[in-house]
Amino acid sequence: MNEDELVRELIERVAGEIGLIIWDMRPKEELTDEEMSIILGIEINDVRRALFSLYEIGLAEYRRKRDEDTGWIEYYWKMRYDRQREVLRRELEKVREKLEEKIQYESENIHYMCENGCVKVRYEEAMELNFTCPRCGGRLEYLDVVNAIDKIRDEIRRIDEILMEL
Repeated sequence: MNEDELVRELIERVAGEIGLIIWDMRPKEELTDEEMSIILGIEINDVRRALFSLYEIGLAEYRRKRDEDTGWIEYYWKMRYDRQREVLRRELEKVREKLEEKIQYESENIHYMCENGCVKVRYEEAMELNFTCPRCGGRLEYLDVVNAIDKIRDEIRRIDEILMEL
């Protein structure tokens, strides 16, 4: 995946399809959320939700201005295409850190899982439950996490490769 595809995937994850539509607009100047709503034919609340999601990750910014006639505060939005690499790097590093924490947690704990896939519990809880699923009554069986940890490590390697390319 190239940088643009990764950014689009990130935007879709955090701001949904509407976030992607707004990102793809590539407006030349600042627009209000109301102007975007009219241009795109999308409900203003949906546009606002997507814009604030983009703002939270650093791909959008706004300035507020009071409308002299109505007294209402208007938000003028600008997409920060120049920050996409920085935002992508930061988000990938966050994911990498969470995956490292997951490996540590899985390595330090013994888990049991319901034979029907209902629940996953730590050994201590499985003992308290007498190795019986609290949801369906099925048997709790030892869960070997070696393959899961290997897959997490593979994902970390893929993230590291992407980070090196950025």
